[in-house]
Amino acid sequence: MREIFRPMLVVTLTLSFERHAAAEPAPERDRYDFRVHSETHAQLFQRALLPGSYGSVIADDTLLPIYQYVLLEARDEQIAQRGAGIDVELAAWGRGAFATGSDAPLDGDVQTANVGYHRGPVTLRLGRQHVAGGAARYARFDGLLLDAALGAGFDAELYAGLTVLPRWNERPNYTYLGAAADSGLKDPALPTGTRERTNYFMTGARFGWASRNVRAGLSFHEQHELGGLARRTLTADQVTSISSAVSAGASASAELDAEKIAEARIWVDAAPTAALNVSVEWLHTEPALFLSRQSVLSVFSADDYDEAGARGVVHASPRIAVEGGAWAELYSGSRPGARSELALRMIADPAGTTFVRVAYGRVLTPDNGYHSLRSSFTRRLLPRLFGTLEAYAYLYDQAIHGYRASTVYAGAVEYRSEHAVALLWSATLVRSPFASLDAQTELRLAYDLDFSTKRGAR
Repeated sequence: MREIFRPMLVVTLTLSFERHAAAEPAPERDRYDFRVHSETHAQLFQRALLPGSYGSVIADDTLLPIYQYVLLEARDEQIAQRGAGIDVELAAWGRGAFATGSDAPLDGDVQTANVGYHRGPVTLRLGRQHVAGGAARYARFDGLLLDAALGAGFDAELYAGLTVLPRWNERPNYTYLGAAADSGLKDPALPTGTRERTNYFMTGARFGWASRNVRAGLSFHEQHELGGLARRTLTADQVTSISSAVSAGASASAELDAEKIAEARIWVDAAPTAALNVSVEWLHTEPALFLSRQSVLSVFSADDYDEAGARGVVHASPRIAVEGGAWAELYSGSRPGARSELALRMIADPAGTTFVRVAYGRVLTPDNGYHSLRSSFTRRLLPRLFGTLEAYAYLYDQAIHGYRASTVYAGAVEYRSEHAVALLWSATLVRSPFASLDAQTELRLAYDLDFSTKRGAR
């Protein structure tokens, strides 16, 4: 079934509270920093489900999900002086759904919960955490991570643990408007109660070297699921500063089980003058190789493609800049594609209170294409009051579900006081092939409390 969202109103209220505490006792005591951050999001909207593109309504739900996010951090600030210390991280969310037809009124999960121990060049971290970059790309796990500086510019990282299953990946402040099938691909609903955690595990390592002008690394990541191997990836990456104005880099990832290159990239950044920045890049990738070997979708391999292009920014004056870029795509077994963009951004007044950006883009794919027009306007209305307006339009070469265009309108007003209080109200209005009308609004109140205490020797 496809989800068609009727005209709706989504109201989000965010209450944010932060508290920092630092203690600076006598020399024999520790000095630490403690942070607490909490947010509450409440949404209200109506959803209608249709059996097809233009079928009759068979379900009509009113939804009121309320999310609570909590973050706790404790840091030892004397690690650099004493060579050893401990830090703690904890982040969690909970949800209560008050709705007609809701089959999961309560839910929640722990995003991060770990303890780190630092001693000299070695860091040991135990608990729920993540690794990012290299062969891991981005992965969360419950386990152990060891990081060590080996000297002479060399460093190493080892990790292993049970994979965190994707229940934590909630998106606050916005409800995804798309086909039900797309939602299932984006956030698959995993069966609960029947999964054996020990079948989902990962391990990996990274070995790196850095000098004044060069950084290089070799990393490995292996991940298993219920049916067996999910992926086994080897990645090499390198960045070189050729001069103060030119840098270059390259990376390559190989999927060892498929014996293929999943992605290879080469890029060069240059600033030949103070007013000109240029980037040139080439990319080869096969998207299906990033899917799990146990995924049904992995057998429907999307053909590999190559993309090459350049982007430049010209600063015509201190307040005006022109951006432009063009890329060509070569797909295996189909006609080529391309994308390009030309944009102008400027500070519209000498006082710097008004910022404007307008952009035109063109995208061509083997099956369709579109023109895009994007504009944004930001102004400081008062010393502590800011406003933003945005308007986007996407004009398709061929209709999608009967729609030849999508439009997005957004606006926000934010007040920032000198006492760490911020109040923001924003609203969006969207018309797309997946929603005849989507209206959402958010009201957010944030309050940060930062204080420190000092105690002398007893």
